[in-house]
Amino acid sequence: MTRPPTTLDIQVRRDTDDLHLSLSGRLDAHQVPGFLAAAEPLAARTTLDLGGVTFMDSSGLAALVRLVRAARSAGQDLGIVNVQDGVRLAMEITGLYAVLPIR
Repeated sequence: MTRPPTTLDIQVRRDTDDLHLSLSGRLDAHQVPGFLAAAEPLAARTTLDLGGVTFMDSSGLAALVRLVRAARSAGQDLGIVNVQDGVRLAMEITGLYAVLPIR
């Protein structure tokens, strides 16, 4: 039996106005500091690709909310793409799916 990853892999592509973060693995309390560090500073347009995220706990959800608020207060665009079923379910249960900028 294959065990799911216990870490978070973050691929970062950054240019003048765009930041693209592709995440895979677990976004939990242990991984949030590295995730937030990789996302700073946000760009005029930031995309969070969650296509490879297999698990997200409340700390991961809180980190998403933190980034969305930071982007909005700075007048920047942040979008979340490729939300997998397990993560979507966590977002729906907490009511965040309706308010996060999921594309």
